[in-house]
Amino acid sequence: MKQFLVILFVICGLIAGAYFAYEPYIKPLLEGDGDKSAAKITVREERVLEISGYSRSTPSGSGDKKPDAAMTATSAPAPKAAQKKAAPARPKSKIDQFLEERYPMPDIPTLEEIVGNWRAVPQRAYPDSVVSSESIAYDLVVDGQKIGSSTVAPGTPLKPLRLEGEVLVVSGPVQPVRVSVDKTDFKQRIQKRYDDFVDATEKRVSEQRTRAKRVLEENPDRLAALLDPPKQDRPAVATGDPRFGPVKQSLANGGVDSARLEEAQSFHWNGTETVGGVHGGTYETVTVKFAIETIFGVFPVDYKCLLRGGRVVAWIDPITEEEV
Repeated sequence: MKQFLVILFVICGLIAGAYFAYEPYIKPLLEGDGDKSAAKITVREERVLEISGYSRSTPSGSGDKKPDAAMTATSAPAPKAAQKKAAPARPKSKIDQFLEERYPMPDIPTLEEIVGNWRAVPQRAYPDSVVSSESIAYDLVVDGQKIGSSTVAPGTPLKPLRLEGEVLVVSGPVQPVRVSVDKTDFKQRIQKRYDDFVDATEKRVSEQRTRAKRVLEENPDRLAALLDPPKQDRPAVATGDPRFGPVKQSLANGGVDSARLEEAQSFHWNGTETVGGVHGGTYETVTVKFAIETIFGVFPVDYKCLLRGGRVVAWIDPITEEEV
């Protein structure tokens, strides 16, 4: 019996010893080198630290793979190479400077300035018609007596008459009616008209410069004369010269669609010269400087009048010699 108890005690001791020795000794032998597992953990930790913006240092030669307590912020990434500075703008040629002066880009006021923040809209800026987004109710009045009421359907074209603060007075079927300006497309139509005007004006001036530059580059002698005209050939300015009579009469009769006599600022008698283009030939010419009035500002322009025998033959652009 004693022998059996001794054997049982020994067996139990072996089992207990195996249990406590499994983790530190037996498990590494069964699963492989523990350093590899530690290395895997270390790589993952390093990646987490990298993403977090930190790095850690491990003493060289140390087999301990645990992270050091001290962590230092990684150096900021090196700044990207500075972008190359934009090359300085090339100086404008004499011809470009000359054309910018001869065909200036108008300094167009902002729409807010033109309409006085929608408190002083010029009458000539009004659109031909507006429409309301809602029905407009109005009274039917005969001899001062109200006999009924009716409505104007949304989308019906109405002529704007005047703007009174936030109320737009428009022509109604019988008499003027009042409607909130924000219930109409009054402002939107003026805005579109302004935007279209600005785009068309800038495009027109750019095209004028392009055409004039092409003409002058094909005629170097003319370009030189325009850039530095001889003193005796510089046009003399006169105001009451009777030779300007036919020129003024032509303007009064609508000889130039885009300019009126009242917009003429000065008249320059050029004498006799030869021109090309559709009206090529020799004429007496007069250059007229205008300040053209538009709904969105006043803009300068020069036109040349061709005279023969005291009669106006045509109006042309002074440089491109195209008819205006």
